[in-house]
Amino acid sequence: MLYVDDSGNSRDLMIYAALDIDRRFLLEAHARWARLREEIAHEGLIAAHVPLHAVDLIGVRGAHVHFYSDHGLSREKHRQYMRNIVRRGLQAIADMPGICPRIAYRKALLGKTGRPELYQEFVTEVNRDLAKSDEMAKIIIDGNGTDPSFREAHRRLSAVNRRINGDPAFLPRAQCGLLQAADFVAYAAFQSLEANPKRLFMWNWFKQTFPQCQGPMAL
Repeated sequence: MLYVDDSGNSRDLMIYAALDIDRRFLLEAHARWARLREEIAHEGLIAAHVPLHAVDLIGVRGAHVHFYSDHGLSREKHRQYMRNIVRRGLQAIADMPGICPRIAYRKALLGKTGRPELYQEFVTEVNRDLAKSDEMAKIIIDGNGTDPSFREAHRRLSAVNRRINGDPAFLPRAQCGLLQAADFVAYAAFQSLEANPKRLFMWNWFKQTFPQCQGPMAL
């Protein structure tokens, strides 16, 4: 199973991140993410039903993350706590058995075709790797399915050695913990590539947390 989300800056950098999970360990992956959510909920600042979005946590923005005085925290301690949720989430992902994050990116001036072209290259590369290892996979994407380019990319794959099963399935990130996990990975990879001085503290999070992973891979 591949859980896919994207990131980027809408100007000249786009990223697709996938959590590639061996089906034998899928229940354990869901359980580990659920345990993290229970821990965070027990700490009292973010309820278990609230979807996690890395950019909001890192920037400390949004209805569920910017209140701190009610919990007796200073503004700075609150900021560090929210940012640390992303770090904890990345480590929870790294600790999941049978998981391998895949990152594909492109640095270019972004036009209307840039994102669909990158996704096409991405699924082609994934399909090639699956054929080499004699495996099949299903892709789940954060979204509502209204963008036809995802389905078109799958349907353009050659029938010879086709290893991605059918069209992608679409789920809103808010309804799927592992898509929220994919969002964490995508955002960490994005910060490692963009090297925004305001996010200096994140530049090495991806490589430190997933040292065994190749990439991010330029396509």
